[in-house]
Amino acid sequence: MASKLDIGNRALTKLGEARITTFDESSKAAETLKSMFDIVADAELRANVWNFAKARALLPALSTAPEFGYARAFQLPTDWLRTLQVGQYPVYPRPDTRGLFSIEGRQILTDLGAPLALRYIARPESTLQYDALFIEVLACRLAAECAEPICQSTTKATAKWQEYASAVTVAKRANAIERPSQAIADDTWMEARGGSGNHRHYHGD
Repeated sequence: MASKLDIGNRALTKLGEARITTFDESSKAAETLKSMFDIVADAELRANVWNFAKARALLPALSTAPEFGYARAFQLPTDWLRTLQVGQYPVYPRPDTRGLFSIEGRQILTDLGAPLALRYIARPESTLQYDALFIEVLACRLAAECAEPICQSTTKATAKWQEYASAVTVAKRANAIERPSQAIADDTWMEARGGSGNHRHYHGD
């Protein structure tokens, strides 16, 4: 697949700028891309649930429990970027897991037992693991982020953010990005009638 340099040059092409040969060359484009590539890549991995970046882990409990509030603490994986499921409880985007756990620093605090099953978005070890549609989305986002520092153009920035949104839509249609389940709101009329409306139901796409 694509290297960091390939993706950076894809972003520059979108801006109508000359390609670079290395991130270490003495140019505004190279310096800007080098400074922001990893930050923007992590932000995009957190912003959308990319299927290629999903991972699982069984976490052992740490020897030191939290001072209060939860029974156990677990160290998050070094490549963790976003939590998707803790134990048997999906946490994206369901609202009924509030209070089940707390992420503090690089630890997850919870009353659930060990080992703690965790599904999460992981930072890939290499851009060679990137999905093709993620590469296009990331290139669009880099172009949008770079438009003002490299081109001094808010017009180009606006256009590239629009292109980024379109690329995300394409990725969702192709199922490269997981579509979140939708929570059906409680029916307050049924609750008032003593019906079953106080139970939440969830469905996927």
